[in-house]
Amino acid sequence: MGYASLDELRTALTTASDLASSLPSAPTRGDADQLVDVLRRALTAASSLGAQTPGPTGCPLHPNGAVDPLYGDPEDPLPPGYGRCLLCNDRRRRADAHPPHARPRPRPHPHWHRRLSA
Repeated sequence: MGYASLDELRTALTTASDLASSLPSAPTRGDADQLVDVLRRALTAASSLGAQTPGPTGCPLHPNGAVDPLYGDPEDPLPPGYGRCLLCNDRRRRADAHPPHARPRPRPHPHWHRRLSA
């Protein structure tokens, strides 16, 4: 959220500066309202810069990702250490299903050792 908020802030401030520079010596009410709207957008973006608003998952990597449907299920509880994030839990499930020592090693192709004749 930080990068998007910073980008939104920069855009709003640039737009506000452009609008303020192009105002006539006697701005109309519409000109002033347009400038106020852009400045409010900049203020909203600036106030959300430091906010730590975790999404529904509470995951720092995937804050707006999908919530694991098994999270909080009393009949089929998640293992210890699993959170709400479906993406992280899926990665953990895959790692648990294939421990590093049980993974098969790739075999070399039988023709890789032969040289190509010119």
